[in-house]
Amino acid sequence: MDPMTALDASAARVLDLVGRADRSLWTRQTPCPEWNVRELIGHLLAGMLGYTRMLHGAPATALPELGRQQATLGGDDPLSAVTDAVDQLRAAFIEPGALERTVHHPMGDLPGSYLVPMQTGENVIHGWDLATALGVPASIDDALAEYTYQVYAQAAGGLAASGYFAQPRQPVPAGASPQERLLALVGR
Repeated sequence: MDPMTALDASAARVLDLVGRADRSLWTRQTPCPEWNVRELIGHLLAGMLGYTRMLHGAPATALPELGRQQATLGGDDPLSAVTDAVDQLRAAFIEPGALERTVHHPMGDLPGSYLVPMQTGENVIHGWDLATALGVPASIDDALAEYTYQVYAQAAGGLAASGYFAQPRQPVPAGASPQERLLALVGR
């Protein structure tokens, strides 16, 4: 699966799930203990908006600044806000030179191309978290799960140390599906 196809597929799933998250479900707890449904949607939105801004030259502080607003980001219509953010981010990624451009990320300066799999991973993992919290099928397409697994497997040793992921679950059963391997890797 190529990176932009993976990004598009993961964003479509997020949009579907955000559309299912009516106001009555916003306070439900997610598998991320620090966030309820509404805060998780705000986290996804903050990432998309932050990456768009970074691709346009914003400093590394753009992401944490938006993150501090995630509980209310998108206001009373997070679906419209996430829809707009998905469109804006995709447009930013396909601008000429965007993937070669240096972006200032909190992890350090990176080529814009690094943000594509990073956002895809956010969409996939937090899409699973959101589906789980909403009580809808949380299955991840095998190709998308495998793509995301390969992205995270490259940094497996530092995932938990980053503070963004739990310790990997062990052992992963023989014959585990791509989704099972991915979720185990990120501690879900």
